[in-house]
Parts: sequence; structure tokens; C-alpha cells
Amino acid sequence: MAFLSWRNEYRVGVEQIDEEHRYLFDLINAFHDTHVGGTNRSALGQILNRLVHYAEQHFRHEEAIMKAEAYPAFVEHCALHEDLYLTIFRLSEELAAGSLRVDMETVRFIRSWLVTHIVQHDLQFSDYVARRPKPAAPDET
Repeated sequence: MAFLSWRNEYRVGVEQIDEEHRYLFDLINAFHDTHVGGTNRSALGQILNRLVHYAEQHFRHEEAIMKAEAYPAFVEHCALHEDLYLTIFRLSEELAAGSLRVDMETVRFIRSWLVTHIVQHDLQFSDYVARRPKPAAPDET
């Protein structure tokens, strides 16, 4: 069983965002599996670096979608992304410097880092998109 399993309750309803979230889950599972497998710090560092870079890319994609949808909490959500990115970036830097001891608490933190953001913030965007009136279809007369 995966350390972090995708569930429908995490779906934002925007396919690109959901696919990218699922890939972030895969990266976190890879980090967990590598840690549990006792692999060296270098391998953990590589996975964490991929997580950092992909998270940054994902946040930019998500922000572009939110901006296009005129999401009212766009600025606040961008600030949350910046904080999330800096948190995971610092972990990556600490691991590379040898000052981070990776234990299960670290792995759980990384899982929570993503899931909490999705559940508490991204799903608010999902609700906004679902409640927004859809543009009228052009008349076919």
C-alpha cells in the first residue's frame, strides 16, 4: 500500500491540477519508499530536489489557471504557494548540507505539506469554479 494514496476527495476538478497533484503524490511516495529502504542521503536528496522543482512548476500552472478564472483569493493563494515552496526548498537545502536528519517525522511532514494545502486551500478554488456561472452557449439558430 502506498504511503500517500490519491482519493477522489482531493480532486479539484481541473484535470491539469489533479494530474499534477497525483504526480506530487508519486514523488512523496518515492521519497518515503527511498527512506524506508535505507537508501543513502544522495538518493533522498535527488527525489526531494525533483519534488521542489516540480512543486514550483505546478504552483505556476495552478496560479495561471486561477488567474484565468479570476479567482478572488488569487493573491492570497499565491502567497501560500510561496510559503510552501520555501518550506520544501529549505528542507532540500538542509538535506544537501547534511543538517537535516530524515526520519519518519520528516516524511510525514512532507505528506502533510501537500495534503493540507490541497484540502484547506485548493478545494476552495474547486468550490469557486463549481459555483461560477458558466458562459452561455452561443445560439445555434
